[in-house]
Amino acid sequence: MSSATSRRTSTGPAPIEKTREPWIDTARGIAIVLVVLFHAVMYLGEAGIAGPWTYASTPLDTFRMPLFFFMSGLLAPSALRLGYRDLFRRRILALLYLYVLWSTIQTTYGILMPPISDPADPESWWSVLTIFISPHPNLWFIYALPIYLTIAWLVRRAPVAVQLGGAAAVSAVFGTGALSILGVPWDKTGRYLFFFLLAVHIAPLVRRLAPRARVVHVVALFAVYACVVAILVFTPVRHVPFVLIASGLVAVTAGIALSVVVSRVGWLSVFERLGSRTLPVYLVHTFPMIAVAGVLLQSGQQLPQPVLLALPPALTVASLAIALLANRLLGRFPGIFSFPIPAWTRKAP
Repeated sequence: MSSATSRRTSTGPAPIEKTREPWIDTARGIAIVLVVLFHAVMYLGEAGIAGPWTYASTPLDTFRMPLFFFMSGLLAPSALRLGYRDLFRRRILALLYLYVLWSTIQTTYGILMPPISDPADPESWWSVLTIFISPHPNLWFIYALPIYLTIAWLVRRAPVAVQLGGAAAVSAVFGTGALSILGVPWDKTGRYLFFFLLAVHIAPLVRRLAPRARVVHVVALFAVYACVVAILVFTPVRHVPFVLIASGLVAVTAGIALSVVVSRVGWLSVFERLGSRTLPVYLVHTFPMIAVAGVLLQSGQQLPQPVLLALPPALTVASLAIALLANRLLGRFPGIFSFPIPAWTRKAP
């Protein structure tokens, strides 16, 4: 099976973009690794196993999702030139199907497993019935993409300045925490709209300039990003309007430069391979985390500091491996990581 065919079977409907530079999948691979690491730290923290990795929360939070959504927007321009019927069939239908399917699976799994967080707020079937109103906390990204694509399609004829200005205003408001009452999934969905829409409009420029990145650019950009993170951690400016947008732009620029450099190193091609399989990894990776956190919580043992330091990266690697194995074993069957009727996800005659 060719690489292109493998990507189509593992990530749902066939991609619309004609070309896919290696650094794009490398960036997606780096982002998904950071997502998995963040969730490993989060679940272990919910189980009361809070090690030194909790201090990485801000760097992970301000880097991974702006980069992830920007890369999603980078691949969207040709899809947005379709009529909405074809856009829905080719990009949105499979995402909504997988969101409902895996929200149900994850909720069932959470009900069956011992609770690892607040026992007064256990998993319930009601959360499945309300996933379009109160998005699933692990799968909100899958739900946000159809929302972003629909918004981008609806405003496509407006002046670009109006589109980006409106998206920036929305993301800035959510970034202040003023609407946190809506819940974390909606809060993050609003916060990252700007990065998706920005990528849609500057995709040609980014794809033309990104290959010029060198190691010196990576070092300089991450030095700037380290300063940005320090400001966010040690000053109260995090919730000032547009601050998170500015930090996200630095993160995206640094992430793209890093991805270009990494994509040139043969033995780091694992990130490119991961980037072509982000969907199954995203859907599966939390299952082993919930199990491990539950077991450790039930044991009640105090873990030594070296174990606390090594546990999140080890759990990250194990979760990635299990997700990739699940994709290898089950990805060939329609309806698990793709829409069950492939003909429905093709362009309408």
